[in-house]
Amino acid sequence: MTVRFIGRKSSHIAPPTFAEKPTQVLPKAQKTIPMWRLGVVIAIPAMLLAFLAFSAFRIQVVNGQIHKKTVEKLSFTQKKLPTIRGFILDRRHHPLALPTELYSAAIDPMKLAYILVKNMADNDIPDDLSSVKDRKNLAFSKQLHDKVNALSLEIGVAIHEDPFRLKEQLFSAIMKGSRFMYLKRQIADEEVAALKKIKIKKGTIWFPLEPARHYPYRSLATQIIGFTSVDGEGQEGLERRFNVELKGSTSTIRAQRDAKSGTMLIKGLPDIEVGGANHVILTIDSLIQKDTERELLAGLELYKAKRGSAVVMDAKTGEILAMANVPIHDPSERHIRPADSWRNRAVVDAYELGSVVKPLTMAGALDSGKIHVDSDIPLDFKVEQKGKAPWVPKDHISISRGSIKPWEIIAHSSNIGISKISEFYGAKGLYHLFVNLGFGQETGIELPSEASGTLPPLKLWTSKINLATHAYGHGIALSLVQIVQAYTIFANDGYMLRPHIVRYVVDDRKQLIACYSPAACKGKRWQKRRILRNPKVAHDVLDMMRRVVTGGTGTKADLRKYGYSAAGKTGTAEKIMNRGRTYSQNNNLVTFVGLVPAINPRIIIAVMYDDPEGDPATFDPLHPEKELRKDAGYIVAPVFASIARRVLYRLGVPPDLEPIFIKKSKKKIGSTNEGKPYIPPLPTPEKVVMPNFMGKTLAATLQILADLKMDCAISGHGRVVTQYPEPGGPLRDCVLEMKPYVMVKHTVPEERTRESAEHAKQKNQRSAAVPQP
Repeated sequence: MTVRFIGRKSSHIAPPTFAEKPTQVLPKAQKTIPMWRLGVVIAIPAMLLAFLAFSAFRIQVVNGQIHKKTVEKLSFTQKKLPTIRGFILDRRHHPLALPTELYSAAIDPMKLAYILVKNMADNDIPDDLSSVKDRKNLAFSKQLHDKVNALSLEIGVAIHEDPFRLKEQLFSAIMKGSRFMYLKRQIADEEVAALKKIKIKKGTIWFPLEPARHYPYRSLATQIIGFTSVDGEGQEGLERRFNVELKGSTSTIRAQRDAKSGTMLIKGLPDIEVGGANHVILTIDSLIQKDTERELLAGLELYKAKRGSAVVMDAKTGEILAMANVPIHDPSERHIRPADSWRNRAVVDAYELGSVVKPLTMAGALDSGKIHVDSDIPLDFKVEQKGKAPWVPKDHISISRGSIKPWEIIAHSSNIGISKISEFYGAKGLYHLFVNLGFGQETGIELPSEASGTLPPLKLWTSKINLATHAYGHGIALSLVQIVQAYTIFANDGYMLRPHIVRYVVDDRKQLIACYSPAACKGKRWQKRRILRNPKVAHDVLDMMRRVVTGGTGTKADLRKYGYSAAGKTGTAEKIMNRGRTYSQNNNLVTFVGLVPAINPRIIIAVMYDDPEGDPATFDPLHPEKELRKDAGYIVAPVFASIARRVLYRLGVPPDLEPIFIKKSKKKIGSTNEGKPYIPPLPTPEKVVMPNFMGKTLAATLQILADLKMDCAISGHGRVVTQYPEPGGPLRDCVLEMKPYVMVKHTVPEERTRESAEHAKQKNQRSAAVPQP
């Protein structure tokens, strides 16, 4: 029976019967994967692994050192250990500059902001100031402005700073989110005490100690020594020139950084030997420097000059004993530093010094053989000019004399005479003389920013006018150090010595690091240069300069009354105005360069004043409209004499002249009707000698000085224990030292026993002589 489904075609197959043979069912055919897909699946991971391996090799092996250094740079830092700056000492090892420590004032601006914001009624002020937006909102807070204004005013008064500037700095630091700001560095103890009185939360203002410089003599030699910055770096003078030597070798330690770039010493501070600083020993004598500055400043005030300079040199060694510039400023007052007061004008400035060049021109002409000491120099020098009158140098010596001797040219400073000598000498000879003397070149002194001066090239010397003016110092710019160096030829038989202001540099163990002055170090080669072939020429010109002092233009530099001879030359030069276009008729530079003693000179001194108003002693009350004398003989010659006298005393140079003789006075006996009885002065012997002050009291010493009209420098109190010059020498100013006087009688034991026995015997005799009751 067959079943049929209606409405749908059936796909049903009837089951087979047992009589039928079963059919075989074959499996469906499987799909195969292409080989290229399999290669891609394997290659990509392999390439990634290879790239990673290559990158690791490149990072670890090829560029390993580079990345290692980068990691160390980010993770570690090098911290410098501060060293103590070295000393600057004078030739007697007196400290002129030494290290010290001073407090600085610092503040935490963000902590200050939190303190001021706290408990404020202004709702616009956020409690959290960590974001830039929140800090910017502070700028619109009137309450905060008022509080910062009040605090800045209080701090400014305490540390002597501008409160408005402090306010701006504080607001700027707060806006930046800064946690540290200096209020003032290296402040005085009084300022520290004033800041501590300000009512503010503890820890907001603190006072770190910082290395600083101390100058025991304050303004002494300030332009030579210079000063340092608040960070300990030399800024001027020897502090700048020897900055590396004074700082010494700095040591560093390796420290690890933390997350905030701070420093961590996990293993503690390592054992490190910190390199010590070096010490600079100068040729300066602090006592001579003090005397020079005092006399130079006194002259500046007396003659009302704008500025002045002086150099004192040892004529036999080239060592600078003193170098002064006035006005003077204290290097400790680092916040008040006029730029002009820090210029070492004796070194860094060059001037037309005028007639002080004449002895050098004379020496060159004599050494060349073109003229002789006893030659008659005709006064007929003039230069013809087309359409103009002949040019003749200004001179106070009358041409009608006809001729003049070489010594008169120097003694009376004749421009016409020296111009005629330059004509004999020739432009080439004079030019090469000045080149050999170091004009237009640095001397090499151990100071920064030295001026080389100016020396016109030889091609400009062909004009007779230029040749003549150069012969007496016009058109040539020199520093005081250069002219002092040139004058050493007169003290050393024609040899010129190089100037030195530093003797040597030593370390903490007193081991020599560097030597500069040949006089201070054995085996150091002397830097001499022969200028004059004939040594006699130096002595001849020195004798001419001696006549300047005894009867020429520089008589106020005479030291004969003190027992010393002196030689020198005055120089009065018109200042260059309008940027070198014209010479001023009213503004002068006055200079005096001299040597003492004139016989075998020991010291060379150069003194210069800029634009003095004149010598008040030359004021004429009958003619008040008449100008005061501004010549070098009236202005700088007396200052030279004062400095020279003190330097000779300090160095103990014996007098080279005969002692002064004074006529014997008659004895006087008398009295007055009023006041105390009249005591006549001590009789004056025919030959006055230095009295003996040893052991005398101050009152007795002053009485003797008043009677003899002497001037002595007295130090200490008590009785005189030291006297210079010694008693019996020529009468002149002296130096006395006084100390408390205690007499101690020393006896040996045997003498004491003998004295005791004799004393007892005398006592018994006195007792026996007394009658008994």
